[in-house]
Amino acid sequence: MRRFLALARTAALEALAEPLSAVLFLSALLMVHLAPVFHYHRFGEAARLPRECGLSALLVFGLVFATSAAVRTIGRELSSGTASVALALAVPRAMFHCAKTAGVFFAFLLFAAAAATATILAERTSVLGAHIAAMGGDARIWGPGLASGVGTTLLAFGAAAAANRFLNWRFCSSACLLTAVAQPVALSAAAAMGGFAGESFSSVARTVPAFMLLAGACLVFIAIAAALATRLGQATVAAVLSGAVAVSFLAEPVASACRPAGWAIRALLPVISEFWKADALLGGGVIAAAEVARLLSVAALLMALWLGVGSALLAGRELP
Repeated sequence: MRRFLALARTAALEALAEPLSAVLFLSALLMVHLAPVFHYHRFGEAARLPRECGLSALLVFGLVFATSAAVRTIGRELSSGTASVALALAVPRAMFHCAKTAGVFFAFLLFAAAAATATILAERTSVLGAHIAAMGGDARIWGPGLASGVGTTLLAFGAAAAANRFLNWRFCSSACLLTAVAQPVALSAAAAMGGFAGESFSSVARTVPAFMLLAGACLVFIAIAAALATRLGQATVAAVLSGAVAVSFLAEPVASACRPAGWAIRALLPVISEFWKADALLGGGVIAAAEVARLLSVAALLMALWLGVGSALLAGRELP
């Protein structure tokens, strides 16, 4: 277990240490925090735009961040011969593959937690802004919430730069970690200023399950990328994975046209339309606990399938 945890920890740090990771962390979270600025284009309710913006950021930015990290972490070590050193120390190939993938899973879940927290703050900022506008105010956003989210996120990046300059910390990994930690700090500060601590707990209970489900679907794609990286190059993995994501989006119309094809897709890929639950939260709605448990079980089974495929592919590969 110690060897597994050591490999997973190394993989997580490698995933966070890439320049692309820091850029995607900053871009995604700033996009979520700035969504309330445009809430006058709301679709039925003030919180809908930031909520769907947060889920979209998790799906797009998070998937790009994590799948590219999985390919780099596993594929680069296999092609460079670094993996041979670990495997020569009595580390089973299946353990090596699962530990490396688990490290990327952890890095992605850190991103997902930060995105969910930022989304909850953005929802509150939009709702309070709508109340201000309804009472005849000039502002259509709640300024303290916007300032807290954007300011804390940028401050975390600045702190990472200072830590790199004066403490020799690695900038990219520090930026990702500090940016993630800054999100609950920003939410707590805004809740204290706005007095909506009770509403924050309600938002957590409604919003977090939606992020959990979408994150579960993304974890399956990360496992697929890790499995493909044991045999294919980065460009090929990106092309195949893009096709897999497209097929998962089209699973419903494919299933209606040809039911066996729909079953085949469901046996290998998560159906995005089932894991995207933004519409279930409209009008104060909640996602049923039984539905959350069912879909997370499906995601866990698919992850186990692709982890097994990746371990088998690695077991049959000749290493330099």
